Order: sequence, then structure tokens, then C-alpha cells
Amino acid sequence: MILNNNVPNRKKGTMDQRKIKRNTIGVFLVLMALYLSLIAYFCYAVLFYGSRWFADSYNTRVKLDEKNPQVIPGTIMDRNGVVLAETKEELIKDPATGKIEKYYLRVYHDSAASVAHVVGFNHSKYGRMGVEAFYIYYLMGYNNSLLEKIYQKAFLPQERGNDVVLTIDFRIQDYVSQLMRKQGKKGSVVLLNPKTGEILTMVSYPTFNPNNMESVDDDSLVNRATQGLYPPGSIFKVVTAAAAMENLEDIRQRKFNCNGAVEFDGARIQCYKGEAHGELDLAQAMAVSCNTTFANLGVEIGWKNLLRTGKKFGFNEDFLFSDIRMKPSSLHLNYKTSKQEMAWTAIGQGRVLVTPLHMAMIAAAIANNGVMMEPKLLYRVVGRNGSIQKQMEPGGYKKVVEEEVAGALKNMMVKVVLEGTGRQAQSDKITIAGKTGTAEEGSAGQPNKNLAWFVGFAPVDNPSLAIAVLLEDVGQGETGGTQAAPLARKVLEKAIELGY
Repeated sequence: MILNNNVPNRKKGTMDQRKIKRNTIGVFLVLMALYLSLIAYFCYAVLFYGSRWFADSYNTRVKLDEKNPQVIPGTIMDRNGVVLAETKEELIKDPATGKIEKYYLRVYHDSAASVAHVVGFNHSKYGRMGVEAFYIYYLMGYNNSLLEKIYQKAFLPQERGNDVVLTIDFRIQDYVSQLMRKQGKKGSVVLLNPKTGEILTMVSYPTFNPNNMESVDDDSLVNRATQGLYPPGSIFKVVTAAAAMENLEDIRQRKFNCNGAVEFDGARIQCYKGEAHGELDLAQAMAVSCNTTFANLGVEIGWKNLLRTGKKFGFNEDFLFSDIRMKPSSLHLNYKTSKQEMAWTAIGQGRVLVTPLHMAMIAAAIANNGVMMEPKLLYRVVGRNGSIQKQMEPGGYKKVVEEEVAGALKNMMVKVVLEGTGRQAQSDKITIAGKTGTAEEGSAGQPNKNLAWFVGFAPVDNPSLAIAVLLEDVGQGETGGTQAAPLARKVLEKAIELGY
């Protein structure tokens, strides 16, 4: 009898081969999944961040050569055709050779400081900023068709980019800049159309002259409208009020009792100058900006609900707008948030931070029946022959609250200006609604500084303008009601006078 001793070994060998095959397939599938994930992430990054990378000042492909540029950048204009920046050909003596050479210089408006943070600059030392950076794709003609590029190379002495027309109205922009210069306080004013998102004015002060970059200081280069993060103070109460209406039953019929101060975990929160407002409802609490009522409401609403409403208004969001770059506003709330921190957050202090442009968008959303529009700065792109290559189209960004809640917030903001802290925004030319805020800003070892805010819209019946005003480091006793509200009124009146 012959025994086949190799049979078990063969079976074992076959099983090992199958196991190796399974493992190989498994590793292959894992690697394939990782590879596909990498491709998906690459596509996502290019889609959402590609234009920002392209516009980065470190992208040397779009650097302007002053003596021999490959493409002459287009002109930047305001919505009425006022030239804000253009490329001029000038004959200049070369300091190295002594010869007269032809240069292509970027030249800005005589009052360029009024609009410097919007238009930006293209400078050999500081790189690019503002529209000069973000719209370089159009200014250098990279959006031109292949036929247009071939035509320019073949028949033009020098290739030329496209003109960019902004939604900004230079008349209002310059007016606001002069107001802020007279006031002498650092800050920002943003004015936009709540129905379309068009930014009519976006001023940051102090400013600089892009025609003379040699004497600029770093602080003036900061665009406070889009890059400045500040505690909102009481203007955040519109978000808290929205959260209360969305989450607390019969909130609009309830009465609150203000004794002038309230304590949470040993921390005392009081109303302005400790004033006791007595019995009042939600609208009255908003009008007089009652801290104790809103601090109590914040604790009652809870971190989840306030965070949910805050996110709907755009907090903690990485704004990837096609027309503008801005820092995300922050609202730090989670299950570890204490009652004390909830109370401070509900009145706009604590760890809540916001940019002036974002606050203008929030005011605009309330004015626009709860719909927040995407902010627009690019009005149109005009080609070499005057052809319109791109035209501004309004785009809804998100619905932040239901129309009924927005309507209630509107009425509250009307009351603020009629009989509350915003009385200095009252105008005999237009009806204005708004909310004031006086926030404290400071760090460890540094004395606190007060910020004055006003956000609002006009005309109340059919809002065509929404505004945010921020003033830094206001004096003792000065508030959003005494400093920011009258400035907002002047700006809104000027815009109405010009037909907006």
C-alpha cells in the first residue's frame, strides 16, 4: 500500500496561496481606496482653493515686470466708471545705465487711500493685495479665449488683460473715509445691498496710499472689514434673540425682570451702569440692550441651540466666496461650556468673535426676510473691445432664519432706533432700524478697550441698504449708541441721497 504523505502539505500550500491572494487583494483595495481619496481631495482643493492659490502673491507667474511685461494688467474701476487703478507707460531714466527706458507702472487714483484696502496694490516689496491679488485672473487676461490670446499675440504690440469693474461706489467710499479720518478712530464701515449682496462701501481705517508704499506702516495695511476679528458685544443679541424665538415657546409673550445685575458661578454680569430696567418683554429688552435678560436667555437656550442658530448665521464657517476673502467668525460653544460662559456669549462677549463684513451680512439677512446673500465685489469684467465677459449675478448664500423670525427681529431693531439705545441713528430723511453694541476687548496684563458697534438697515419698509459700523478704542462713557449710530445715519443718508 502506497501512502501519499504529500496530500496534507499540498492542502496547506493551497490554503497559504489563497490566504496570500486574499491579503494581496485586500492591500490592493486599501491602496486603491487611499489613492482615490487622494484624487478626490486634490479635486476638492483645486475646485475650492485653486483660484486663491492662483491669486497668491507668491505666484511668480503673474508678477508684473515693469520694463517688459508679458501682459499689461487691465484697469480697475468703481461701478460708475471712476478709474481706481491703471497701468501707465512712462519714460524713466534708468539709474543703473543712465538711459531713458520705457516702464509700465501701476498708478492709483489721486484719492487712492479712500479705497486702498479694496483695490490693494501690486508692489515689488509687499507683493499683491486686495482686488489686485484676488482678481489677477481677469486683470491679466487668463480668462480670455484661445482665439483672443492668439489674436493679441499676432496683431497687438503688447498683450493686454481685462478691465475689472467693482460694485463699490467711490463717492460713498470717499465720503465714509473722510468721516472716519475726521473721527480719528481705527475701525471699519461696510455698506451693502441686502437684496443682491453688492458691497457699495468697505472702508478700513487707518489706511495708506498705494502710490507711496515706502512710508506705509503694517497696522494700516490690515483690512479691518474682512480680516479684523472683534467681540461683537450687544449686536450679537440679534442672534441670541433669534435662537430664543426658535427654541423657547411663547418667548415673545414672556416678561422678564431686570434688577440691573445677575450672577452665574460667582461672576457678575450687569447692565450698562448697573441700571435696573424692571419688567420688560423681549422687544423692550432688545431696545434697551438689557444684559441680564439676554444672559439669562443664553443659559436657558443652552449651548446646542445657540450654537445651531449661530452656525445658521455663518459663525464657525470657512467662507469660500468667489468674490472676496474674509476670516471666519468664531463661536466657541460645546458641552463643556459653563453657565457663566453661556451668559457672556449670549451678550456678545466671551469667546465670540466676528468681522465687520460678517455683521453687515447678518443685518442684511434680517432685512432680506431671513435670506443671507453672498457678498459681491465684482460688478463686471470688460474685455479689450468693451465686451462684457462676466456680469455680477446675485447669489443666495443661505437662509438663516424663517421669514416670520426675521420680521420679529426687524420690529425689534426698529424699536432700538425709535426708543432705545440707537436713538442717535434716527433720521428725518429715512427710517432706520438697527442694534447698538459696546464691547470690551483686552488681553491678560493689558487694560480693556471699548469697541463701538452699530448694525442696521434702511429704509425699513423696503430695505435697500444694510450697514455695519465698528470703531475701536472709544473713550470712557462713549458707546455704540453715541459713536457708531450717528456715523451709520450719516452714511445711510448719503447713500439714499445718491439714489440707493
